[in-house]
Amino acid sequence: MMKERTKRYVATVKKDAHGDFFLKAIRKIVKFLNAHIDHTYYVKCHGRFGKNNPNIERYRMPSGRINYRECRLEDAQRLDIYIYQR
Repeated sequence: MMKERTKRYVATVKKDAHGDFFLKAIRKIVKFLNAHIDHTYYVKCHGRFGKNNPNIERYRMPSGRINYRECRLEDAQRLDIYIYQR
């Protein structure tokens, strides 16, 4: 049985011009939605290292394992986009 993603997940984008455009479009949509409904939503980004990322060594623990959950956006090669309700 395969584990499903959360329903809050929107997309994964690369950190380039196309990904930046997509992220700005999602944020505009959420801003428009918040102005017209009673609930308030926000966009959250989570960094992903990607393949052969030179910044991965900063996240290596003393045991040699890599902490994949703590990838900062500036060190990431890709971004996961989520929409949460406040």
